[in-house]
Amino acid sequence: MKRLIAIGDIHGCFYTLESLLEKAKWNPKTDTLVFIGDYIDRGKNSLAVVLALIGMQIKHGKEKVVCLRGNHEQMAINAYRKNETGIWFMNGGQETVQSFSGRTDCFEEAISWFDGLPLYHETENNIFCHAGLSRPKLKENFPAELLWGRNWMEKDSRKREKQVVFGHTPSETGFAYTTLTGDICIDSACVFGGNLCALLIPEHGEKEYVYAPKSSKDSERISAAQPLEYRQRRR
Repeated sequence: MKRLIAIGDIHGCFYTLESLLEKAKWNPKTDTLVFIGDYIDRGKNSLAVVLALIGMQIKHGKEKVVCLRGNHEQMAINAYRKNETGIWFMNGGQETVQSFSGRTDCFEEAISWFDGLPLYHETENNIFCHAGLSRPKLKENFPAELLWGRNWMEKDSRKREKQVVFGHTPSETGFAYTTLTGDICIDSACVFGGNLCALLIPEHGEKEYVYAPKSSKDSERISAAQPLEYRQRRR
């Protein structure tokens, strides 16, 4: 049975991502993965996460492994291209710099990859983006709102044109939650000690959540001297 598997904010938790894909029983032949952004920062293994995702797209195709841009990828782009390092470092960018330490080739590749990531992915029934929709219709939202928007969550109950699946605003419980608009946030605060969340959307049937608690292995940094291992690691 075909499934779409949407995965929340990873933030450098490479081993947790591996665990989640195993728990979700990801089958690249039948499943489509949609990652909703924030692959880097705060966690210790941003390099491994980025190279794994790039490798998965190379092996299985961008239509089967959809990676969206998050605000943390945007901050890294701005730091690299505009020297706007202050806000990035305030939000966990130092951990990413340390993860990529000594691998400027990989960092430049990552920035180029971030720059090419789409801001949303749309299916018949859902819209996927990093921060959710600040306004009911996708076309009414500015790019910055798709990356950063948050103020709408506490006061807006208007239904969106399709159910939105997003991240960006971490759960206080460690589990996914539904907003006043009926949309679903799958940022379950993995890097803060919560869980990494996968929302399984089958072609027919009910949605299902799968969680992986933050792996103890992600408390240690993977050596930047072994980047190719993680590019090739996913089946």
